[in-house]
Amino acid sequence: MTGIQPRPQADPLREPAGEVTQFAAVWERSLPRTNFVPGGRARRLQVLQTLTRQMLTAVTGPAADPQAGFRVGRDLVDSGMSDPQIMAASVRVLRLRLLTDLRITGQDAADRLTVLTDQLALGFATTLQDVIRRAAEDVGRDERVAWRTHQQHLQQQVRHALLHDPLTGLPNRAAFTAYLEVVIAGKPTARIGVCLLNIQRFGAINDTFGTTTADQLLQLTAHRLHGLATGRDYYLAHLGADTFALAVEDTTGPDDAIKAADAALPLLRHPCRIDGHDLSVTAMAGIVERPAAQSSPGDLLRAAAMALTWARHDNPAASWTLFAPAREALDVRRHQLTHALPGAVGRGELTLTYQPIIRLRDNTIVGMHATPRWTHPEFGPVPASEFLDLAERVGVLIPLAARLLRDACARAATWQSTPEPPMLSVDCTISQLRDPTILTTVTAALDASGLPPGRLQLAIAQEALHDLSDDIAFTLDGLARTGIHVAVNNTGGPAHLAESPVSTVILDPRLLDGIDAYLPTYLLSTTTLAWLIAMFHDLDRTVTAIDVDHRDQLEALNDVGCDTARGGYLAHPMTGTAADQLFNPSNRPPPTPR
Repeated sequence: MTGIQPRPQADPLREPAGEVTQFAAVWERSLPRTNFVPGGRARRLQVLQTLTRQMLTAVTGPAADPQAGFRVGRDLVDSGMSDPQIMAASVRVLRLRLLTDLRITGQDAADRLTVLTDQLALGFATTLQDVIRRAAEDVGRDERVAWRTHQQHLQQQVRHALLHDPLTGLPNRAAFTAYLEVVIAGKPTARIGVCLLNIQRFGAINDTFGTTTADQLLQLTAHRLHGLATGRDYYLAHLGADTFALAVEDTTGPDDAIKAADAALPLLRHPCRIDGHDLSVTAMAGIVERPAAQSSPGDLLRAAAMALTWARHDNPAASWTLFAPAREALDVRRHQLTHALPGAVGRGELTLTYQPIIRLRDNTIVGMHATPRWTHPEFGPVPASEFLDLAERVGVLIPLAARLLRDACARAATWQSTPEPPMLSVDCTISQLRDPTILTTVTAALDASGLPPGRLQLAIAQEALHDLSDDIAFTLDGLARTGIHVAVNNTGGPAHLAESPVSTVILDPRLLDGIDAYLPTYLLSTTTLAWLIAMFHDLDRTVTAIDVDHRDQLEALNDVGCDTARGGYLAHPMTGTAADQLFNPSNRPPPTPR
């Protein structure tokens, strides 16, 4: 779940107070004129400005305060705005306009607003009941029967307003939740399915064609879905501006819930003409189906909402996604790792391992390839490919890679070997190459450590050569001019090699898969390998093989003239301390006496 996003920098001619005043005016215009408020419209505006500020504080404050919504509902009644229609209109305008008009973004803010408006309705209803009860106690005995009838009528109105959407007339989220509670309690051995149906880009429709057209679209959609729900005995609800829900009882498996989504989605997508506008709507669905006893209403809605999120990111042609517990576990893991990653270095969880690079003609260690390793306290070892991708997504890859490069260079600068010290090899992503500070970062790491540029190799992906934009080409040329070696992880042929400063080609490890003396692919694989290596040598590039895991692969690489290699058969990755002992004999521990 994303947090509340900061408000954009305010225009000095349009302070937030002005936005509050404008929204309060929108709120006031949306209310029916059914109550007398002392002071007239000016007094109503003053009250609504105060309540808007309270809602703004509750939505954007450091901690959620659901009771703020209850207090706003109470203050509406206490200010004389006590008609149930005012409560329904207030809930609607707050949900549709508050975040947009006050320029608030973020899923956390939207979730808070949903809870706050539910509490507003509850505070309004509770306060109104108290007012009615006090009024009834003040009248004479002969009038109490009439007051009781009036009170019952108002309570029915409030109850209906609390459980139904004022625009579509359909049950709302509270009613849908109550319905699920009854089904789960009454049919614990049965199965149930829930489909969340979402109109895509509804906000854009509202912005382009106006609120009136958007409202009519929702009413038309509700009418179409109501016909489907009535004919198939589904329970239909309108959960929010762009989201509807269908509940399917007594399912026999996921297919029953999928059939409901397949029947409903065409109704949402069917073209319509509203106010002279031809609207073509896209829609997605998130589906969950399981035994009723295994879920609460909240669990079902959360699972369906998660599946809806997946549907938005999956193949749009599919248009719906079924909830999968295993995928949820992966999402939870990814979420937790994302939040833990920025502080992993400081906590000592992120380290580097070093794997020797062997020159095959004389079995000499000529380099060490550094790979980051994350040992998470809960999940254990996290693959480098996984957490580096997360680091790039959350924007911490550049500083994280710079920190690891400084550590690796500082360690490599202490290594000694005969006849020459080993080279340090480090992977470098395309996003790092696009970073305008990369040259400064690399040279700073070399200067701070004293490692000569000729002992550093940056291994890049082949995609970087396919997209030799000005910034990447400038970076590669700058690295080469500094004396740093550039290697490319090759996944094909020699394309773009001739015009690049790449000095080493790292073979795709899949080329070694067929090299096994007992496999019929051995001859073809070795022939292909020999042809590629000869071609790279003709281009005056050295060749490195990686993931060399057994003897047949090593012998074939020797036969076809590969220059260097690394892999588990040659040497496993080692800690930094072990690498220090390998290249600095004086640091090796003394032998254990026998």
